[in-house]
Amino acid sequence: MIHRLLFLTFAVTVSAQEAAAPAAPAAQKFDFQALAPGEVPDDYMATDQDAKFVIAAEGDNKYLELQPQPIVDGGMLVGKSVKGPCTITAKIKATGKRRTHPRFGVGLHGISGPRLRVVPATKSIEIITSMDKEEAVATAPYTWVSGTWTQLELSIKPSADAKGSLVEARVWEDGKPRPEQPTLTWNAPNPPAQGKASVWGTPYSEQAIRFDDIEVK
Repeated sequence: MIHRLLFLTFAVTVSAQEAAAPAAPAAQKFDFQALAPGEVPDDYMATDQDAKFVIAAEGDNKYLELQPQPIVDGGMLVGKSVKGPCTITAKIKATGKRRTHPRFGVGLHGISGPRLRVVPATKSIEIITSMDKEEAVATAPYTWVSGTWTQLELSIKPSADAKGSLVEARVWEDGKPRPEQPTLTWNAPNPPAQGKASVWGTPYSEQAIRFDDIEVK
């Protein structure tokens, strides 16, 4: 009888703790279908005043688009600020022109946070941070296909010793399976910070860059 009472007490305690645990925030999703083509709503924030972002459409699909002129490294902050571990996924479509190639990517924790960038000119992907003057802190080979949608995923979580962060990146061609293992990883010296997620593009090829199905969780 005593053992049964102890078990019931333990079960009630665990249930109460589970009930009191805060639920994980809902994922933030941006597919742009509810927006009218034209100007980007005020709750989106461009990182460079010269970067021209618009809501564009092709057929029934709508997406965020970075215009080809002027040629600047333009970023767009999306959604609410996220603190601690998080992930951004997005698909991006860009096109090369002769021997010139665009760059594009996604980021976490604001302008100063880590960014995953696809660099077709060097057939690589890289993780960069503004703290390192946008120099790559990690690179891996990647062959990009011009004119197709590319899936990007960037995650940041505490490192095993809780003193730094583990940054994981995946890149794959849209329509193909998501890689089980990260395409690229980096051990950051600082723990996960806080800030908005972002998408980035540099239209060196003078072709528009499209962003769609952005999700932050």
